[in-house]
Amino acid sequence: MVSRLPTEIYAMIIRCLVNDRHRKSPEEMKILCEEYLYTNIQSKRLSIEIKPQWLLCFALAVEPRRAHTIRSMKCDFRPHYYQYQAWLETLRLCTNLTHLGLVWRGLPPQNFLEQMGNLVSACPKVTEFEFHMCRHEDTGPIGTEQEIRKFALQFADFALQLRHLEVVGLFEYPIKILNFDLPNLKSFTLDMWGYRGSFFQDLSDRAPCLETLNIVGAEQIWVQDLETGCKTWGKVLRSLYINDFPARNLRDGILSHLLPHLAALEELSLGPQSRFPLSDIQAIAQTDTPRLKAFRWLVDDAVFKHDPLANSEKINKAIIDIFNAHSETLNTFIIDEEFDFWNFGMDIFKHLHKAKNLESLRVQLHDIPTKEEIEGLLTACPKLGQSETRLMVVKEFLTECTLATMKYKEDSLEAVESSWGSVHHPMGTQKLMRLYSIPSINHLADEGLTYGQIPSLIATKYKAS
Repeated sequence: MVSRLPTEIYAMIIRCLVNDRHRKSPEEMKILCEEYLYTNIQSKRLSIEIKPQWLLCFALAVEPRRAHTIRSMKCDFRPHYYQYQAWLETLRLCTNLTHLGLVWRGLPPQNFLEQMGNLVSACPKVTEFEFHMCRHEDTGPIGTEQEIRKFALQFADFALQLRHLEVVGLFEYPIKILNFDLPNLKSFTLDMWGYRGSFFQDLSDRAPCLETLNIVGAEQIWVQDLETGCKTWGKVLRSLYINDFPARNLRDGILSHLLPHLAALEELSLGPQSRFPLSDIQAIAQTDTPRLKAFRWLVDDAVFKHDPLANSEKINKAIIDIFNAHSETLNTFIIDEEFDFWNFGMDIFKHLHKAKNLESLRVQLHDIPTKEEIEGLLTACPKLGQSETRLMVVKEFLTECTLATMKYKEDSLEAVESSWGSVHHPMGTQKLMRLYSIPSINHLADEGLTYGQIPSLIATKYKAS
């Protein structure tokens, strides 16, 4: 149902077109392509037009095999186009659905809870659920007492199925689906406003087996509440991501309160809006912090704005301390930045060889290492030369290059993003080359220019333009 077909479909079409033996190729191609067309339903037309919603329902009803191939569906509801009955019948037909996304845009219907309860009840195999309520104001009650009781019965069963849950929106709405026991929940992502003081404590009681917690955004979180939750999850939580965390009493720190309780933690990722004080970054290297396999930090200059004690020198030292403290267990170490004029110098490079299991590395360096230094690092950390992302170093804010078998290659944006999921890409050589039609690094090097001369050439071109 997406406008751009997968490569596999084009390959099937071409094979059929060039083979004269296929007398019924249109019918055969339709059957061959259905697996790709219907596995993941997410068409924009389904949310901005009424007719496609009914056509999808009809297409699945007349050809049940199509419905049986569907594993994932995203329902994007807009008030003027939302056809509740069409979506309900569609979900009932998709008997193998395992991933469901419900996105409500604008004012929800008066019988919102009743409709939502019926929709989730139609999905007995769903284990991954995303709920987005894209509204910023509370208009009061969202259902009668009878509707709330019925919804409670419906969602209580649905909650038992869930292993992955994501909720976004005004707190009053998502909280309705979090008032149930979630004994099998392994991953939880939240981005909510209208925070309540005991949210994490209550959540940890209902979802005691949580392994992944992603705090994309939440208003005015009480650190003590999150700490209480972390105490419950201490032996099971393996991955923690914190982005927007406008906590009360921020100066007292956040991570310094949480990490000592998370004995099983293996991955720690910090987003650009997390506003951690310097003491929190330093706490990651303390002995009472669990040994990490992966550390990622998308640094924003807010780290200098919110803490008068923070400066480049202290942050650099804190990051080196983090690397050294976790070097025996690290396989991923990524520091990216939201601004372009700060780097580590070269101090961290002499410590990198300590992480023997390192597979993915991204750090900001003041200068490009020598060939001998790189050979020494690859000898000490052989997996760096084997992984897809390999070693990425950045010289100042102009030169970016990827190390692969001791040869510099042009930066691979896809490789960087695969290591983080989605990262900010600094204004580096490749971007400047695209903007000002400068030859590639390898081409410039072939013409006799040294890597030290390339930034000057780029800067000259930049000023001239």
